[in-house]
Amino acid sequence: MEQQKSYALYKGLQRPLVFKFFKGKFIYWALGAIVAGIIVGGAISAFLSSIAGIAGLVLVSVPLMFYTISQQKNGLYKKSKDNFIAMIPPKCKAAYETKKSI
Repeated sequence: MEQQKSYALYKGLQRPLVFKFFKGKFIYWALGAIVAGIIVGGAISAFLSSIAGIAGLVLVSVPLMFYTISQQKNGLYKKSKDNFIAMIPPKCKAAYETKKSI
């Protein structure tokens, strides 16, 4: 008889990725806030001045970062809390029909 080989199963970290104080998807939100600020600041500095561009960068990035931090406080998955009971009917009729005996 052959012996079966066993391999360790990698299940991941089982924890969200953390960078500085941003966790999971909020890392990407913070990165998006910085990129949006750079794009807006670059566009403003191209048309007006570099000082206005820096002000535009700050005026876009900082509120978006505060928004990201406030959303992160709600939780990583932001589960909704409903105050009702949802009854979902089965998709298959045979699952809830009773068989009649003769």
